[in-house]
Amino acid sequence: MIQMVNEIRKDYVLERYVIISPKRAKRPKNRVREVLESKRECPFCKGKEKDTPPPIKEVPKGNWKVRIVPNKYPALVQGPFRGEEGGGFFRHFKPYGYHEILIETPDHKEHFHELSAEHIELSLRVMKERYLELMRDDEIVYVTLFKNEGKKGGASLGHVHTQIIASPIFPEVIMKEMQASERYYENERRCPHCDVIKVERKLKKRVVMSNRDFLVICPYASIWPYETRIFPKRHFSDFGDIKRNEIKTLALTLKKLLTRYAVLLDNPPYNITYHTFPASDFWHFHIDIYPREKIHAGFERFGLYINEVPPERAAKKLRNS
Repeated sequence: MIQMVNEIRKDYVLERYVIISPKRAKRPKNRVREVLESKRECPFCKGKEKDTPPPIKEVPKGNWKVRIVPNKYPALVQGPFRGEEGGGFFRHFKPYGYHEILIETPDHKEHFHELSAEHIELSLRVMKERYLELMRDDEIVYVTLFKNEGKKGGASLGHVHTQIIASPIFPEVIMKEMQASERYYENERRCPHCDVIKVERKLKKRVVMSNRDFLVICPYASIWPYETRIFPKRHFSDFGDIKRNEIKTLALTLKKLLTRYAVLLDNPPYNITYHTFPASDFWHFHIDIYPREKIHAGFERFGLYINEVPPERAAKKLRNS
């Protein structure tokens, strides 16, 4: 029997990376909200703290509302980092990094949008604090922040949580977005996202909501039906640079937007991805939300997408929900 270990492998032809993680196969499968209703089974519930590794953060201590713990089935682990190994077509890294879980509520049955705005704000502040701590590790290049909600959204547990993965490599999507943004900046000497914000605010037809600090749109070339993007109106590229008052507004924005999803699409499965990048003039921090009621099939595996809900129609429906 071949003994497999976790490692980061590089595709020599496509110039992309994949984390090979056989240990992740041991994690619970499909125990999502619609199945996992019993607190007795859920390791993220209040009173089940011993079922997770010791916490990295608990806020407040002793009677926590938000908790960060190491993932029990991590894709990446700490240890000596020696860079790329192997040669030819078979190059790889040791799986150095951090894989953690931000548990946003002790209550098993609460959806994220059902939390108070103050509770969501607290979870965002704790997430920012941990993000900054992980970015201080010299070997860490990128900290990926994302939420999977529901079985179709990729959640293996139904209890509300966000994943934090800090790695020595850039995600492929972030790299491509970065390169495209940098090319635009070199030609126009302006942030492309700032220009998009300016145009979308003027046109209004793809705007879902707007407040003091954030603009929510359905992107012009949306891949998913009812996909939305949250832009800060102030230019900053690094999630670590978000201000306290902006976190407060972001919490309200997320609560209102996800509540509209719940009403319009009946609590859909979804993903939330935080697109952050070290301080730069050409990159603009943003958050993408993808309802996952559609299943991508073979055609989409070629990087070509069909979206049957025009973003203009999606924005109008979300505005009116």
